[in-house]
Amino acid sequence: MAATSEYPGPLISVVTVCFNSAAVLPRAMASLAAQSWQHREWVVVDGGSTDGTQELVRSGAPTSFVSEPDRGIYDAMNKAVAMSRGEVLYFLNSDDRLHEPEVLAEVAARFAADPSLQILYGRVVVEKPGSSVLTFPRYINRLTLPYTDPCHQAVFVRRALFRQVGLFDLRWSTSADYDWFLRAARAGHQLCHWDRTVAYFSAGGAHAAHPQALAAERRALRLTYVSPLALMAGSLLSRAAHRLSRTFRNGLNVGEYRDTEA
Repeated sequence: MAATSEYPGPLISVVTVCFNSAAVLPRAMASLAAQSWQHREWVVVDGGSTDGTQELVRSGAPTSFVSEPDRGIYDAMNKAVAMSRGEVLYFLNSDDRLHEPEVLAEVAARFAADPSLQILYGRVVVEKPGSSVLTFPRYINRLTLPYTDPCHQAVFVRRALFRQVGLFDLRWSTSADYDWFLRAARAGHQLCHWDRTVAYFSAGGAHAAHPQALAAERRALRLTYVSPLALMAGSLLSRAAHRLSRTFRNGLNVGEYRDTEA
């Protein structure tokens, strides 16, 4: 449905889950406050912070806010999904930020114009110590998804999908979001690529702190969808495409190049 005076466009639920994030949260909050799209809500689930995070959140006038112990980030994300009311859902991590003020307005326009659109993913600027890298996602569909996954910070989904696909599976301590994408694809929902930079993504966090555990869980998860032989072949092709992109980055929609905007 296109936006009209009766239907201003989809309500976007921006979700932030956090724990002792006072040092980084202000940038995320500022990027959200700067958004031109006003038909939005901010849903925050805090793990019981004691460093001033709760006070910061309250100063930003969240639509919904809870602070209590949880069983990890995906448990908090599940709580946030249940608390959200929007037609479109987006997870804005406390140490990340939206790329520029028109991002949510453009997202809303795309979802309003195409009722069949279920999952939209764009580009992110990955911020690392001393550098910033703009990622160009590989073409992702049901065939390629088991070998490469989108950055969750680049993805917008219709909240109704959670009723069909289910919530994040807490058995996957570092990969429940990737598992959710795989389940959505298996249910027939296409990930639609958007040639747009949507966010700055911090390369730190729990994933970076435990890379071996992440790699082991990713492999175990992928093997629930494809055979070991297919995983080996698909991973080799994925790495080859990534290497080619470094040479032909202006002609291939894969890989990454150093971003001059950051």
